[in-house]
Amino acid sequence: MNKRTLFFYYGPHPFHKALAETVGAEFYGLNTIGKSYLEKIFIFLKRLLFFPKNYDIYFCEGTYLIPTFLKYIGLLSKDKKIIDLKADSLLYYLKIGQGNKLKNLISKKFLRYVDLFVCVGKMTDEFLKSFYPEAKSFIVYPFILEGRYERLISIPLKRRFDHNILFIGNGPDWYYKGLDLLVESFKEIKNYYDDAHLYILGNWSNEVVSKYSTEGISFVGYASPEDYVEKCSLYIHLGRGDTFPVSSLEAMLGGLPTIVSEFTGTKEVVSEVNKDFVLPLDKDKIVKRVIEYFELSDEDKYALSLKFRESAKRFRKDIVLEDFEKKWKENVL
Repeated sequence: MNKRTLFFYYGPHPFHKALAETVGAEFYGLNTIGKSYLEKIFIFLKRLLFFPKNYDIYFCEGTYLIPTFLKYIGLLSKDKKIIDLKADSLLYYLKIGQGNKLKNLISKKFLRYVDLFVCVGKMTDEFLKSFYPEAKSFIVYPFILEGRYERLISIPLKRRFDHNILFIGNGPDWYYKGLDLLVESFKEIKNYYDDAHLYILGNWSNEVVSKYSTEGISFVGYASPEDYVEKCSLYIHLGRGDTFPVSSLEAMLGGLPTIVSEFTGTKEVVSEVNKDFVLPLDKDKIVKRVIEYFELSDEDKYALSLKFRESAKRFRKDIVLEDFEKKWKENVL
């Protein structure tokens, strides 16, 4: 841990911040979140011109373009190690060819100048290796915030189940989160169960709320997940490349049986409990599976709740950070 490490971040996400603190990194922000397009360009150019070059390791929160470009043109020495944390939509969008073509081309080119990738979950690592097979990487997993972990695990498992469904996710990228498919699927579910209700937690723009609001759907905004875990009997997350959403882990820890898409990273956790709860991005198949679940006896649903809670227990902060520190020492130092 004696090498000078710079954490070059966007947010940072609390989990990513904890990883950087674990390896004793100093912090340096790109700070483009919430900025206009022109502001982002100005900030990017400023960071490019004045980027600190006196560190041994550059640990990037998806911000690898600047240090890799500087190394490419010879302004950052070749002995500097660039490590990128992959936990966003980039790899999925590269895989399906969606987004700005020039940006995708540049992003894909400079991925090859990253020395090591820290991939959040197996799905992300698989996306990376699908077009960059020789990439060096190791896999880490996120954790549930400590206070929330304790509150969720203390929620009594349900003995009686209703038709309420929960989804937790933040905008603005409704496509990445599969919000459109979730709403369309719920409309069909609502036809089968008149009392069905979908609670959507997280920050979404007024435009998105207006577009996807319909009978039986409540956009709650920011709220404590544990309050709504208790209100619901099923969690659904239909991500399109959603790396490893902690919200789905929170729902599992709270005892909610959880359905995810095959392009949601936590499918590896869900499949350990029941492979039938990992589904393609197909509305008819999603609706069919939800109905099959709702038609189970309360006893069977309780058994699933217990299994999902057990599967999520390992995503505790101390366990996750200990595993990350071990892998960092093995692969970086």
